[in-house]
Amino acid sequence: MKKLVFALLTLLLAPLAHAAPEFKEGVEYTVVKETASSKPEVTEFFSYVCPHCYSFQPLMNQLSERVPEAQLKKVPVSFLGREMGPVLQRAYGAAVLLEVEDKLTPAIFDQIHRQKKMPNTLDDIRAIFVAQGVEQKAFDGVINSFALNGMVAQYDRATENFNVRGTPTIVVKGKYQLNMSEIGSEDRFYRVVEYLLTAD
Repeated sequence: MKKLVFALLTLLLAPLAHAAPEFKEGVEYTVVKETASSKPEVTEFFSYVCPHCYSFQPLMNQLSERVPEAQLKKVPVSFLGREMGPVLQRAYGAAVLLEVEDKLTPAIFDQIHRQKKMPNTLDDIRAIFVAQGVEQKAFDGVINSFALNGMVAQYDRATENFNVRGTPTIVVKGKYQLNMSEIGSEDRFYRVVEYLLTAD
C-alpha cells in the first residue's frame, strides 16, 4: 500500500518538478532593479581594453541571431584603460554617430588584442577610423560634439545606475544581471538570456 501511495505521489508531483525554473535568482542571475523593461533588450557593458570583452563578441553576435526580436545594446565604460578609457568610450559613441560601429568595434578590438597595439592618443583613434574609410573631417566633427557629450553622459549614468565594476557585464531587460561565473558554458549563456527575456 505504501508503495502505491508513493507511486501516486510521484506521479502527482512530477509536473510540479518539471515546472520548476531551470535557472535561479542568486545563482545564474541577480535582480538589480525592481521592474523589468517592457522591451526585450540585452545590454552589454564593455571596454575595448578588456580581453574578456574581446573574446565575448562572437557570443553576442550569435545571441543576436538566436533572439532577433531582442534589442542588443552596448554601453562602453570609461574606468578601464587608464587615461585612454574615456577616449575609447568616446570612440565607440563616435562610431555609433557615424554609423560605422559594425566596422570600428572589430577593428579596435583587433588592434588592441590581436595586433597588441594599444592606442595611446586621440590621433591613434582617429587613424583607426580613417583606415576604416571614415573621413578625418567627419571624425573630427563628432568626437567632441554636443551629441557625443550627451551619449557619454548616458553611458556613465547607466554604468553608475547598474553599479558596474567589471566587464563584460550583461543586463537583461534592465532588471536581471547575469552571474557569468555561475553560467559556465556558451549554451547555458544563451539559455539563461532566453529565459530572462520571457521573465517579468
